[in-house]
Amino acid sequence: MRDKRVTIKDVAAHAGVSLATASRALTGSRPMSQDLRSRVLASAAELNYQVNLLGRALRQKRHPVVGLTVPDLDNPFFASLTEHLSRTMRAANYELLVSSAGGSVEAEAEGVRAFLGRQVHAVVIIPCDEALSASTVQFASQQALTIQFDRKVDDANAAYVGCDNLHGMDLIADYVHNALGPDQPLHFVGAGMESSSARERLQGFQRHFPDAPTMLGNFSHEWGVTAAKRILEQGVSSGIIVAAADVIALGLISGLRTNGYRVPKDFQVIGFDGVGPAAFAHPPLLTIQQPVEAMCESILKLVQEGSSDSHEEDESFKFKPVLVGGDHPTA
Repeated sequence: MRDKRVTIKDVAAHAGVSLATASRALTGSRPMSQDLRSRVLASAAELNYQVNLLGRALRQKRHPVVGLTVPDLDNPFFASLTEHLSRTMRAANYELLVSSAGGSVEAEAEGVRAFLGRQVHAVVIIPCDEALSASTVQFASQQALTIQFDRKVDDANAAYVGCDNLHGMDLIADYVHNALGPDQPLHFVGAGMESSSARERLQGFQRHFPDAPTMLGNFSHEWGVTAAKRILEQGVSSGIIVAAADVIALGLISGLRTNGYRVPKDFQVIGFDGVGPAAFAHPPLLTIQQPVEAMCESILKLVQEGSSDSHEEDESFKFKPVLVGGDHPTA
């Protein structure tokens, strides 16, 4: 059967212009009169012409596509980051492809190789593991523009855009000392040292509260529930619990309430991230909010500029969070 797909040649003939003129009108690559552009666009609409994105990408030797690999999408924080970055890219006419590693560095590497095989414009990686993901990040950076997001591995030739986790813990420390007082029992519930964000948040907490007990598990609601049970089993009946992520904080709140304790009257729970699961907290969760929109805009800027230089020490790509929300304890 004859291929009846409308081509740019058909559009040019219908509009009564040259092929080059039709191409310029459809791509906006060069200035032209508005009347001429409108005539070409009207013909394209009437003929139901669809731009061949693959052909254009091959001609330009790059795709207007960005690949994002995340550790997992079960974590609502990563799902929220994905949504924010997708909206930012879409607004700039980039398509975002997403690969979830499911917590596996092998699946993470496969996803990155698949992106590179598609000749994507850039690869954005939220590394699964601070050490084990290093080879994948380095390999990607040798093939295409590579940007680390939220988490990072050291010694990789890839830009980093993320949150200043130490500053976030400084804000929590100020709040604990000034608003709640230092005499209440204080606990930290975090995640293992597989990720830079978990490590930095633990280090930031211990810098201010070196003697406070810490409990490390993973970034999950279930771990928060388990940690709450363990704290209560120690005979603790009130105090402050600092969580390394909002998803852990929500688990803590659930575990405490299930055992008859009031939040925030008996226990004050403080989270970290401020996007995604924080919206489900009632009363509002006191948390460190990451400026995700600004972070996504910086990633877009790097993609548009095509820069592959590392910006690990550049404060413009390491954003300071703010303390938001919360409901003070009441009688």
